[in-house]
Amino acid sequence: MRKFLRFMGRSFWRFMVIFSFIVNLVLVVVVLILAATLFDIKHNIAEPLVGGLYSAFVGLEDATIDWTIPVRADVPVNLDIPINQNTVVTLTEAVPLTVVAQIQAPSLTLSNARVSLSLPVGLQLPVALNLPVTVDDTLPVSLDVRAVIPLKETQLYDVARSLQLMFEPLAVALYNLPQNWGEAFALAGDVLSGGQPNLLAQNAFSLRPWPGFSRTAGLNYPLDLLTAPVPPDNVPLDTGIIPAGGIPLLDEALRPQVYTQGGPGMVNATAEFASPAQAPFWDGSYADYRAGILTQAPQWTPTPEITPLPGGENPGDLGIIPTPTSP
Repeated sequence: MRKFLRFMGRSFWRFMVIFSFIVNLVLVVVVLILAATLFDIKHNIAEPLVGGLYSAFVGLEDATIDWTIPVRADVPVNLDIPINQNTVVTLTEAVPLTVVAQIQAPSLTLSNARVSLSLPVGLQLPVALNLPVTVDDTLPVSLDVRAVIPLKETQLYDVARSLQLMFEPLAVALYNLPQNWGEAFALAGDVLSGGQPNLLAQNAFSLRPWPGFSRTAGLNYPLDLLTAPVPPDNVPLDTGIIPAGGIPLLDEALRPQVYTQGGPGMVNATAEFASPAQAPFWDGSYADYRAGILTQAPQWTPTPEITPLPGGENPGDLGIIPTPTSP
């Protein structure tokens, strides 16, 4: 029995030694392969993937909607326009007049004499107009309404900025990491000598992550419309809420002023408490708020037309005979 147990122990020990050797050999081969292709993975996979996501979110923030909406409709007009003003009219044809007049001349006096006159064509007469003019017609409307909306000035900015903050430190750090083994050894030596390399420092990619758009927006937009004042009731209010950001450790390096105030959560809690507007106008529930308002609004239903039926005592009485009253 002891020999058997000793044999099993030696066999297990030999198996573990061989298995450990094989595992270590495989790990060494994998490390060598990764070391040989590390910078290829960085250049061809990591940077395009992470940097491309960050670049796309920057482009989303910088995008501008420029669209022309054609409006073609017949607008019914039914109104009374009061006119009360003095004007001058010109006769387009002769106007005959017959009036009763009193004529006085030397040695002649005529009372209740009938005089016939004719106002000539082209005579200008001052008149005072004071009357309502009824307009009942349809006006054809043909408009091309151009809308130029920078997304940075809408609530979509917060969404785009939040996505940027998630990927910006990763994308910037990837581009600041060594590009080859020489730079890697230099970085390692700097760290071992007590240096603190800043992997989030600005670089050529972070200064211009988005190359531009395939079409223009806002070209030839009138300057008088661009600088036209917005009605005070239409100006959006600033709530003070900020994007939550990504990894706190990296996000703090990008926005240290936010974390000196307790972080995005504390800043947003304070902003919500001091919000200048009701929650549906800034917390993303405006669609539900609007749907609730529309649901509560009274719905107008047209009254169906009823065709009078023959057979009544009077035409148009729908054939209904009134209940006779007792004498």
